[in-house]
Parts: sequence; C-alpha cells; structure tokens
Amino acid sequence: MRRAIIADDEDMAIDIVKYLIERFEMPIEVVGQASAGDEALKLIERLKPDIVFMDIRMPVLNGLEVMEKAVPLQDSAVDYIIITAYSYFEYAQTALRLGAKDILLKPIEPEQFLETMQRVLGYRYSDNQLFNSILEYVNNSYKEDLELKECAEKFHTSASYVARMFKKYYSVSFITYVNNLRIKKAQELLKDTNLSIKEVAYKVGYNNLNYFYRVFKKNTGVTPNMYKK
Repeated sequence: MRRAIIADDEDMAIDIVKYLIERFEMPIEVVGQASAGDEALKLIERLKPDIVFMDIRMPVLNGLEVMEKAVPLQDSAVDYIIITAYSYFEYAQTALRLGAKDILLKPIEPEQFLETMQRVLGYRYSDNQLFNSILEYVNNSYKEDLELKECAEKFHTSASYVARMFKKYYSVSFITYVNNLRIKKAQELLKDTNLSIKEVAYKVGYNNLNYFYRVFKKNTGVTPNMYKK
C-alpha cells in the first residue's frame, strides 16, 4: 500500500481524488491533506509519503515552490502528480522539469486519472495481485496474438473472471484494452520512426492491415496515413 498526500485549496478536488482512488480500488492510502503550500511542505516532511497530488495554485506557497523546498527534506523519492487548471498548464510543464511524474487537468476525468495512475503505479495497479500480473503480461505481450481464453488459462483462471477485471478497473472489454494499447504504441512509432504503416501494424500485433486501419481510425478519428503526415 502506497501512502499519499493531497494538496489542493479546493475541497472538491481533494474529494474527487479520494473518490477515484476508492472507486478503482487502488493500493493507495491517503494519509494527509493540505489546503495551502506551507501545510503541504510540513506534511511531506513529517509523513514522508510515496505520492503527492499537488495543486499548482495554492496560498502561501505554490506547488512548484513546495516541490523545490521539499527536495532537501526527502529521504526517498516521491512521485509528484500535478493537478492544475488548463490556464496554468505552462507552470505544470515546469513541474515536469522538477521531476513531477504526470499532470492531471481540472476537472479531473476518471479516464485521465486511470491513465495517470497506471503510469505512476506501473503494474502495482490494484490490490488484486492476480489482475496486476495479468495486466503486466498483457502490456508486455501486446505484440503477440493475445486471446482472452489463452490469457486466462495462462493464469489458471476463467475467461469470464479476466473480462470482469478489465470491466471493473478500466470499464472496457479485454480486446478493447488490447487494441487501445496497440494503437497508442502505433502512434508513437508513426510519429518517431520512418517505418511504413504496414511495418508499424505488424510491430504492434496486427497481421491484418485492413483491421489495423479500422481500429486506428476508430481510436484516433484519422487514418494512419493522415496521422503520419
């Protein structure tokens, strides 16, 4: 169980983060909350959390000042997740240079929160260790011909159980999760390499080019050719 502090001068923002942690059964215990930067700094020093959800705009000290001042106080690494309104996004980019793990834009959307916490927590995504193992396997094997039944058999459980876990934690089916993962990887390859579209499709697990085109357009709204341009 990882220990977290939430620092935000808006009670609603604090409540939303706590609600989403509970809703998605994440292995996080909220051990403190603060509504001003100086309070947050004291909590970080005293409680030594693993994760800090930090608002940029707060009284006394802003989030960036807290991060700068907290560095000498930390005995171990803290994962900072910046919470900010879009109008202050430029400050959030400074936070990334200071070592923040990710940015949550207000109003915080559940899907955005899920994606951020997956990056921060990695495969320790939930208190369900079996699902964590399945998730790690899927994320490392997306290039292969993944089937729900075979995945379930590999972990000595039922296909219906695996399907329920993806619905519970991600609100999508197993195959939709796999396709979403593959398309994100495809976007990275199309943007950062000179590989052909056919080569990209193959590298992310699609042997059928027409199917790759259909899934890509459904997920992104554009064809791979348009995205590559």
